[in-house]
Amino acid sequence: MKNTRLTSSDHLRRAFPFLLLAVYGIFLCSYFIFNDYSKPYQFYARVVFIPSLFVVVGSIRNVWKHPLFQMIVAYILYLLLSGFWSDPLDWYRFGQKATIAVNLISFIAVTYFLVQWNHSFFEYMLQACTFFAAAAAVINIVVFYGDNSFPTARLTPIRSLTNINESSNVYGIFALLAAFFVMRFPGRKLNWVFIFSIGAFICVAWFGQSRAAFTALIIALLTLVSLMQKNKRLLSLAALTALTCLLFVAFPEVMGQLFERGPGLRPLIWAAVWDEAQSAPVFGHGLASTLSVGISGYTFETAHNAFLMLFWQGGAVGVIIFLLLLVVAFRHAWSLGQQRGDFSIFCILIFAVCTMMTGVDTLIERPRDQWMLFWFPLALLLSYQSGASRTRLHTARSASQLTSV
Repeated sequence: MKNTRLTSSDHLRRAFPFLLLAVYGIFLCSYFIFNDYSKPYQFYARVVFIPSLFVVVGSIRNVWKHPLFQMIVAYILYLLLSGFWSDPLDWYRFGQKATIAVNLISFIAVTYFLVQWNHSFFEYMLQACTFFAAAAAVINIVVFYGDNSFPTARLTPIRSLTNINESSNVYGIFALLAAFFVMRFPGRKLNWVFIFSIGAFICVAWFGQSRAAFTALIIALLTLVSLMQKNKRLLSLAALTALTCLLFVAFPEVMGQLFERGPGLRPLIWAAVWDEAQSAPVFGHGLASTLSVGISGYTFETAHNAFLMLFWQGGAVGVIIFLLLLVVAFRHAWSLGQQRGDFSIFCILIFAVCTMMTGVDTLIERPRDQWMLFWFPLALLLSYQSGASRTRLHTARSASQLTSV
């Protein structure tokens, strides 16, 4: 009789995907776990990146022909190439950017591997992360206003995110994920938790007076609702409208604070960065260069606009490549929505583009809000579109059949 006893290597091979799924989920929640902005990057580099080396080659082999992956690589390679004409050429900073680029590719590869390994487990992990983020949002609001005047004091974030705009951007992604799960599991009792989570995420942006994130989230949610099935659209629209009106009516002080703040220094920063970018309009100043503009006695090293920052770093060539990347991403996200019956990734990309108009800056950067805001939906899109029908653990279904994972 053949010996079927499992060896230690067999056990390790079986356990490996579960371990990778666990550390990947912890990384997605790391913004609310660690208390320093550099810790999520250290966690990824030490705990996620090393095991990702076992799956990177196979994952890239399966996605490298996808137009979206090719555009991602073209964008990253061009910006890394621009580092060579940075003035002065800072090799240490260039090495940091190259290392981050490698981590981004591995992040995409790990996402692909986990989705293809077990689509259901991956979405269970996303649900758990969404609940964790919702709990963090509620705790953030309760703890902050326990020591500050409610609702006039502007909410400040807890843990590793350095400002409320970054925090609102990350919570916005989880709000759209929660909306995605509400659509995928109609009538399930757990949906009330997701709906409550969406409300908590919207409240973070509202009480944090993050105008860009709040507006972008409402736009993305309205777009998602408009693309829903007709029998769900009216109820969802009514609920979203009721919550938004309630915030405006119940907490007018927040609106008053927004008007008092005015446009801030952003228009002046944009004008100064635009003037700086004119000295290298075609190829930019280079990825390894450091922007520095003085406004009203303050020095700013970021453009507070991802597109403008890209123009300064990579010039018109970089902007064109990035716009092509967005076109390809939106096209495939729309196609995926038509095939699967949900447009969550399409709406996440809308949210990302809207928020990048007033923030985020460099996309090839350590995992702050840009990893969740931009790279995560691209990784999801590649993973759901590439090879999903070939895996034995996930079969494609028509939109009418999407009642469960």
